[in-house]
Amino acid sequence: MTKQNIDRAPAHRQPIKFIKRSEMARHFTMAEAIDSMSRAFASLSAGDCYVPKRYIINTRDQSLTFLLKPAFIDDHDKSGIKILTQKNWNSIPGMPTILGIVLLIDNVTGEILSIMDGEFITALRTGAASGLATKLLSREDSHKAALFGGGRQGRTQVEAIDAVRKLDKIWIFDKSRQQAETFIKEMKDKISAPMQIADDPSILKEVDIVCTATNSDRPLFYKKHIRKGTHINAVGSFKPDMQELDPQLIRASRIYLDDRENVLNESGDFIRAIKDTRMNNPNIIGEIGECVLKSIPRRTSANDITLFKSVGSAIQDLVVASRIYDKSMTAPFGKEVRLYE
Repeated sequence: MTKQNIDRAPAHRQPIKFIKRSEMARHFTMAEAIDSMSRAFASLSAGDCYVPKRYIINTRDQSLTFLLKPAFIDDHDKSGIKILTQKNWNSIPGMPTILGIVLLIDNVTGEILSIMDGEFITALRTGAASGLATKLLSREDSHKAALFGGGRQGRTQVEAIDAVRKLDKIWIFDKSRQQAETFIKEMKDKISAPMQIADDPSILKEVDIVCTATNSDRPLFYKKHIRKGTHINAVGSFKPDMQELDPQLIRASRIYLDDRENVLNESGDFIRAIKDTRMNNPNIIGEIGECVLKSIPRRTSANDITLFKSVGSAIQDLVVASRIYDKSMTAPFGKEVRLYE
């Protein structure tokens, strides 16, 4: 530990702050989350952070998977690790398949500063990433949107794009009509734009922004359904056996990634696109963090089809958790517990 670090180390051990989902939702806004993504992705693209590959452990019978996702930022006083469990079969009705927590750690002392709900942070930062991409890449006159996937991720997708563009119509696609109806009922007080259930992808010819947040293993729509000038946020295909996008649509798009290496190695959308169309060099402009840093061009024409592909990065969790914790130090939320007493 350097003398500078010793000088700023606390005199006494710090309590662990437990921050509930409801407290985060009440005190941390989507606008703050989008701003956090700007910092997170700029740090990632600039090489100012260290994000090791996620560590995956399976139980002997393969029924449960544990995922550990750490992240560190240079010259930052906190680091983080997200711990997730994924139920692979025999899921319990009403219980999410993936559950987890985010641990925020003091880099000087090594203490755990806070434990936060990982499911909420994951959904929030994933939506915020699409909000940032929409702000940077979509046409400013974009007013109509479509969402594929009415789950928790879908909620933050819509909330985020509504925060950066003035939407006047949103179509909701979901294989379960009941889930789509529940989505609209729960979101109508958060989103001013009218929402309508849809099942015909031809409606996408009227849409300016498309978000996909599903676990599909085949394309949700095709290039023929997308008009020129559309912006697409695709966040659902984060494993090789998953697919949301038509390879020909990928080929026709200007592509921006959250993390180039992870997307090309993990996303079934790109693994299949490269294989199916033999396009060894997709039209990848760069990472969204490079857009933030202004080192690569954004949209160049009103006719561009822009595509933001995200598989998620632990740096997003760290930046959001750190900002929530800092805010909790001056606002009345979070329960402090001293486990060492």
